[in-house]
Amino acid sequence: MNLYVKSYRHSMSCIAGYQTGFWLLKNKALIMRISILAILLTFSGLLMARSGSGQDLNKIMITVDLKDATLKQAFKKIESLTQLVFTYRTVDVAAFEHINYQASNVSVTRILEDLLQHTGLRYDQVNSNIIIKKIRKKEQLADVTITDVLPFDGGIRGRVTDETGAPIPNASIVLLGTDKGTAADTKGEFVLMGVKPGDYRLQVSAIGFQTFIRNVSINDEAIVNVDVELQAGNNKLDEVVVTALGIKREKRSLGYSAQEIKGEELTNTRQTNILNALRGKVAGVQINSGGGAPGQGSRIIIRGIKSLSPGKNNQPLFVIDGILIDNSTTTVNDAGSLRGLTNRAADINPDDIESMSILKGGAATALYGQAGSNGVVVITTKSAKAGKMRVSFTTSYGIDEVNKFPEVQKKFTQGYVGATSFVPEYDPKSFWPSWGPTVEEAKAIDPTHPNSLYNHYGQGFKTGNQFRTSINLSGGTEKALLTSSVSYFKQNGVLPNSDYKNISARLGGQFKFSDKLKFSPGLYFINSGGYRVNADRYNESLTYWSPRWNVMDYVKPDGTQNAYGNDNPVYGTATNRFKDNVNRIIGNVALTYSPLQWFDVDYKFGMDYYADFRRHAAPGPKGLVGEQVFGDNGLGFVNEYRLSNRILTSNVMATFKKEWFRKLNTTLRIGNEVRDRRYSRLTAAGTELDIPDLLSLNNAKVRSTTQYEEKYRIVSAYGDLTLGWSDYLFLNITGRNEWSSTLPVASNSFFYPSASLSYVFSDHLTMPLWLNFGKARVSVAEVGKDTDPYEINKYYGSGVITSTGQIMWTRSDQAGDALLKPERTSTIEAGVELKLFNRIGLDFSWYKLNSRDQIIPVSLSPTTGFTSYILNAGEIENKGIEVVLTSTPVKTKDFTWNTTLNYTRNRNKVVSIREGLSEIVVGSHFGYSSSTATLKYVPGSAVGNIYGTSYQRYYGSKTDDGVTVDKSLPVVINASGSNAGFPARDTKQRILGNSQPNWIGGITNTFTYKDFTLSFLWETQQGQDRYNQLGNFMSAFGIAKYTENRTETIVFNGVLPDGTVNAQAVYLGMGKVGGTGRDYGQGFYRNVHRGVTENFVEDASWVRLRNVNLGYTVPNKFFKGTPIQGVSVTFTGNNLLLFTNYSGYDPETSSSSAESNADGFTGFTYPALRSYLFSVNINF
Repeated sequence: MNLYVKSYRHSMSCIAGYQTGFWLLKNKALIMRISILAILLTFSGLLMARSGSGQDLNKIMITVDLKDATLKQAFKKIESLTQLVFTYRTVDVAAFEHINYQASNVSVTRILEDLLQHTGLRYDQVNSNIIIKKIRKKEQLADVTITDVLPFDGGIRGRVTDETGAPIPNASIVLLGTDKGTAADTKGEFVLMGVKPGDYRLQVSAIGFQTFIRNVSINDEAIVNVDVELQAGNNKLDEVVVTALGIKREKRSLGYSAQEIKGEELTNTRQTNILNALRGKVAGVQINSGGGAPGQGSRIIIRGIKSLSPGKNNQPLFVIDGILIDNSTTTVNDAGSLRGLTNRAADINPDDIESMSILKGGAATALYGQAGSNGVVVITTKSAKAGKMRVSFTTSYGIDEVNKFPEVQKKFTQGYVGATSFVPEYDPKSFWPSWGPTVEEAKAIDPTHPNSLYNHYGQGFKTGNQFRTSINLSGGTEKALLTSSVSYFKQNGVLPNSDYKNISARLGGQFKFSDKLKFSPGLYFINSGGYRVNADRYNESLTYWSPRWNVMDYVKPDGTQNAYGNDNPVYGTATNRFKDNVNRIIGNVALTYSPLQWFDVDYKFGMDYYADFRRHAAPGPKGLVGEQVFGDNGLGFVNEYRLSNRILTSNVMATFKKEWFRKLNTTLRIGNEVRDRRYSRLTAAGTELDIPDLLSLNNAKVRSTTQYEEKYRIVSAYGDLTLGWSDYLFLNITGRNEWSSTLPVASNSFFYPSASLSYVFSDHLTMPLWLNFGKARVSVAEVGKDTDPYEINKYYGSGVITSTGQIMWTRSDQAGDALLKPERTSTIEAGVELKLFNRIGLDFSWYKLNSRDQIIPVSLSPTTGFTSYILNAGEIENKGIEVVLTSTPVKTKDFTWNTTLNYTRNRNKVVSIREGLSEIVVGSHFGYSSSTATLKYVPGSAVGNIYGTSYQRYYGSKTDDGVTVDKSLPVVINASGSNAGFPARDTKQRILGNSQPNWIGGITNTFTYKDFTLSFLWETQQGQDRYNQLGNFMSAFGIAKYTENRTETIVFNGVLPDGTVNAQAVYLGMGKVGGTGRDYGQGFYRNVHRGVTENFVEDASWVRLRNVNLGYTVPNKFFKGTPIQGVSVTFTGNNLLLFTNYSGYDPETSSSSAESNADGFTGFTYPALRSYLFSVNINF
């Protein structure tokens, strides 16, 4: 018999961060004045003032955690925790196995009731002896004659079946709000007796089925017949999620939004980066990959940008098994910023992950302090279960291809307008790739010219591939559990000479020295890195390259570059090499000591350390006749970077638990956390190589070194109080004080509280039959945030005069406010969770966040001695809604259809910045002829506005606000001058678009038929814009498809400056029409079009088929007599379809690193990929 018993009303398990409790700051009396912590500590005294009786089972409170146990083992567990002795017949209890049960600080009476429910057993107590007996047949409720036991009261009779009509034995039947309950017999039939007249809510549940709740009315001496059909599936009414500090809480008790994604949902997508596996699955979360480079970093933003400082990190904190880890994307300088470097969370092997919890609001993350101010991603890795050793082997192989290319013209070849002929002339050595004559005209001059042009963008990329293999082992006894894994991943990029590998190994354990002491160590090692190509520079060089030539024919027999004059970009990737090699260790130890039934002390110590070695080198000229040196290689160079980062986390937490009586439960946690980080960087650079191919610093004629060190420490004290009333009302209050090393001593201490309330009204009030579960929640919180190290300090840097060796010291150009305060983010959140018709679930959230006292740099006049100053100034606001809708439209014995939809709308606004400061420039992107685009924060405007030049509009009697572009108005056409007849350009910087989406969403459908599973995910981002730098260059160099109209004469729609309709016809091409008449110079596209930013700020909205997964589980009958326990095969497709009006590569790609806030620019990027993968999983 497979018995699963879980009392969700009383279960509580804690996985938290623990620490030594050492104090690093002297005489911090401020903490004694923190009101909330004082209240919490006082309350803990009340919790400790309790007593119990050795004989009254209601007063013996214990904590048990049974996993896959037998009923006999459960009794022995209770004996070990009490002075009780159990007596029973082995034959009576032998059939009950596989029990999973958790209870924290619960009476023995309640535990025995839960364990014996549905077993046909009962117990009697004789002093300290507990006697287990079988219930005699006449005691079975289903066999009682109703008229004999219910002379005045009413009753309920019914039958519980599944969707096929088969009975469900031992189903639990409970009248909510009463102590009435029973279990269905072997035929699925049940009877409840002695029910007082009135209206009730009847709850029916069983393992493997969704809970059923309906209203019933009972009259005197009347029997109500209720037949119940349960739907198969998981019962999520008592779902447990991992929250702040690793604490596991029932989701019903949370007064804030938290969403958990299981490991299977992550691995099914076979994404190379675990962040990408979350895309489209979590409401309130925006994830964008910068491109498809091997090991490409991804950016995750939860509920919008929260900082006005351009360089601030707006990404959430990452925690793995209770230990804070680094998720930075360290670029160092321009050499690394455009190479798709990896965000450090991508080091984690997806096959090691049990679940990921996304904590969004201030109340959800307050216990993490300032580190969690942008949200928190909590990763829980897989752990072992007691029993024999289990082995899981997973391997996958896939191919990658570019999913979208820009459309190019195929009509005109290499050359430029003649200085005397005034018509395009063919020149196979010309710098200009596509401003020459037609292909037919060129072939008449040059017979070697190909019959058609190459598509140099399409030709410049190849088919890539990826391979991953993971082996996981786990097992042990109740006293000692071990888990380990090894993984190898390798990806060869679609861009030539780019690759990435990741090798990881993990070892973890859980050791139980006694019922009071547990010890859990863990160690993670990762080696990752590869050859990274500068995709921005590569695509720029592809743009300069003429499609008249084969770009893949890039090297001569002597090893030098094969080019016609312009550099060959593929040769650049083969010789100008950048490689990183990262060795990372994540270690943790966790200790739990439970000296008393109501008191636990947990301690965790963790370390995240990595050493990152990077080498960027290129050979010098060989000195051969006819050699064309690749421009970026120069005279040869060798640059080496040695980076290291170490984070130590120490956390100690004391937990006090008490069930005051059946209705009131309290849990108090108080703790201390210390986090210490050290970062160092050593750079050595050498140029002008003496021996061309000897890539060594010793071979460089000019050498230099730089060094940087950074230290940071923060000390915290916190408290968390949770009160639960009758399992339907929950109040959680937290408080945390932090002392930061980066703020002035006078203001380096900051305190912030949070409070959240959860009300499960469906368990309190009488609800309609169709409402199975209902919860309302509300929370308020404040979170503080310090600044980066040394921002308030004045420091000196040194440089060496090469010719003399003299060291020069210069003071920094930046200063900070000596009274700098921490930033403050106030949040309010409200929401509701509903479960309807046993098939539909709805989770709705509304939130508002205001971040004040923003720490930002402002520009100063150089006459002050500084160029920037760090101070508190400004406020930014985010508000929005999140919706998660789940449903099961169809469910039969063999077929199930599940769907999940999520929708997010967030609105950002720059409320204010410092008086006298009109804007903050986040970043800009070059465009020809003053068409550069700029991302700015301006008071009163939305976050993410993109500014640039536009076509001039005719306002007439309307008022021009000087900020926006009214595209409903006619364009002004020049009436005179060299550009007469062409649109006039407005050089004023106006808002042309916004980088933030209006809304994002995703919908997942999963179909299961017998052993087959098919799932697919559609994802969309709507309303965002991007500046397409590639489009600007394609206009300037005559590459874009639309430039094929260059030989046409047209009349531009618009009006002259006086408002009259334009009627002047103009030629779009270069020079003169047929060599005579008006000289149009460089033509429309170079004279006008390329110089208007508006032309290249495009709608970057998209809809895509993000993932398709088809899996088949091979029946176990094929493996009888073998050690194989199960086999599954999976076909996966990622990014299969894309619908967008954007003209460049995939609009999801970015021209910035994953950590950059300048998210409005794209173009010269590593293209996104379409992937096809095949996977096999074998369990032993």
